[in-house]
Amino acid sequence: MIKFFRKIRQKLLSENKFSKYLIYAIGEIVLVVLGILIALQLNNLNEEKRTHIKQENYLALIKREMTNNLKTLKADHKTLTSVIECDRTLLDLMPDNKKIDSINETDLSKLMSYAFSKAFAVDFENGALSELISSGSLKDIENDSIRGLLSSWDGKIHGLKEQEKYVAAKLTRVHNFIETNGNRRTVFDQTYASNYFKIKNYSISESNKPLLKSRTFQNILLVHLGTSIKLDKMYLNFEKDIISLISLIEEELENK
Repeated sequence: MIKFFRKIRQKLLSENKFSKYLIYAIGEIVLVVLGILIALQLNNLNEEKRTHIKQENYLALIKREMTNNLKTLKADHKTLTSVIECDRTLLDLMPDNKKIDSINETDLSKLMSYAFSKAFAVDFENGALSELISSGSLKDIENDSIRGLLSSWDGKIHGLKEQEKYVAAKLTRVHNFIETNGNRRTVFDQTYASNYFKIKNYSISESNKPLLKSRTFQNILLVHLGTSIKLDKMYLNFEKDIISLISLIEEELENK
């Protein structure tokens, strides 16, 4: 092709047809420019295709992670809801000596065991999302709603973790008070934990009912309940965000 154009140029020059040569030269330049533009356009199309494929892969991985996260979060949320109900039951007993006297030690031990047995710290999967953000590929996510949710994800998780730490700190206060003023061995014996740890049951158990008559314990328990309720609301909102994100990703992938 180059030899062909060169022969045409040489022929026009040898025949002293400069005006025709000039027109030809301009035409040749235009053809070269068009060729470059076409090549650039093809390159852009290929790059867009690679970006779309990479975006789809990221979204599919993130959807899988979020599906697993939703299961984990729902399980912990269900446990947290039960903890809150146990706190409320204990607090409902406190103002009424008749109620305190009427509850048996086994039921009280079960309430205490369940209410104060778990510190919440949901372990979220975020490998694909972290890679998406660290690689700078978040900007390639075309769907504004998905991109907005993903860009705010780290902040949401940070807020959730901070509240979990706050609840854990209040739970530590509960445990410290029980260790000083209550009797864990009674809880162990009454909930069969002693059998699990292969230790003998006491023949005479010391009651934990005096804890329910303590104003300090009531105050500590109220704070534990309040922080737990706040975490419960955050879990619920986070579940909604995850469900929304999964739905948006499914819709986006179906339209690809």
